[in-house]
Amino acid sequence: MSFGDDLDRQRADVMRAVRYAGDGWAQAMRAHKLAPPDAGFAQRVRDLSEAASAERVAWEHAHAAGLLWRPVPGAENAAPPHELRPGTGRRGPADLWERFDGAVETLNSAITGSDAGRVADAFGEMAQAAGALAREIGRQDQAALEPAQTRGPGAAGEPAQTRARGAA
Repeated sequence: MSFGDDLDRQRADVMRAVRYAGDGWAQAMRAHKLAPPDAGFAQRVRDLSEAASAERVAWEHAHAAGLLWRPVPGAENAAPPHELRPGTGRRGPADLWERFDGAVETLNSAITGSDAGRVADAFGEMAQAAGALAREIGRQDQAALEPAQTRGPGAAGEPAQTRARGAA
């Protein structure tokens, strides 16, 4: 086996990882495009974070193998799916959404060029921003559910202990 054969095999492995990560990214984006506003929002944002993280790793390997990103002309003007856009009633803290929006801009800018290292870094930024959002949205969703879970079959909003004392 020659050095060239080994390098060709390494590049083929990297390209398989890039395709696999790209498929995961596309699936995560489709989930947002087709999503109704529901309790699954935090999980969709978490899935987006995980897909971005996989893209980061794949493109770090691609960069290390000397591969280039294929530029996407006009991507700097691309918008994320509707539920992830500003002004659509997004749940979660404004500062985390500002960080996410910045990551979208960074990623859109990176994918207009061919620098795989820059693309990897942008996906890493997206992974971190979306991950922070997912954790906070999930926490807020859980906090909103907790009062509802403590309510029993009595009057809406009345704590269970109050109903028990009132019935005695």
